[in-house]
Amino acid sequence: MGKRVLLVIALSVGFALGGFAQSSSIGNFNLGVYGALPFKSMNQIFDAGIGGSLKYEYHLKKVHFIKRLDLTLEAGYETFAAKVPLQSVEVKSTYGYVPVKIGAKFYILGRLYAEMQTGVAYYAMHGGGSASDYSPGIGYSFNTGFEIGVRYEEWKQYPENHIPGQFGQSGPFIKPSNFSQLALRFAERF
Repeated sequence: MGKRVLLVIALSVGFALGGFAQSSSIGNFNLGVYGALPFKSMNQIFDAGIGGSLKYEYHLKKVHFIKRLDLTLEAGYETFAAKVPLQSVEVKSTYGYVPVKIGAKFYILGRLYAEMQTGVAYYAMHGGGSASDYSPGIGYSFNTGFEIGVRYEEWKQYPENHIPGQFGQSGPFIKPSNFSQLALRFAERF
């Protein structure tokens, strides 16, 4: 319940900032959807993931030497499908996460950018828990407001950060694990 409240608060603050940004040209939002391919220990349980996120970008154009740099705040929801042979009472068919990240987006050449984000991915099922999140990426922002990007994301999940739920240890892994994924994101700026 607490994680949902956190997400609602983050989105509310984001929309309020968006209204301010529209009037002062200091930033903008982008709303995106993405698909993910799991790697490492994440690939042992999951086939694929889908998700969506809302990102706020604060433009630092007022400072001359960093005019191509944006600061970012992103929150979303991501769900992964567990591999069919593993599904049972202990292994559900899907797992949900709520990633919340801050970062920086640097426009390298024209509208081509590199981005680095860090934050926390909250486990959204039986009991909760969290993992640290690190995600570098690259992308391109079109003049029309459409944006496409690819990023490598790695989550460090530690059992001591989990809250036991009705099925025991929360999260699909009992020992410390590196989740990693390659995600392709399509977004629209507004």
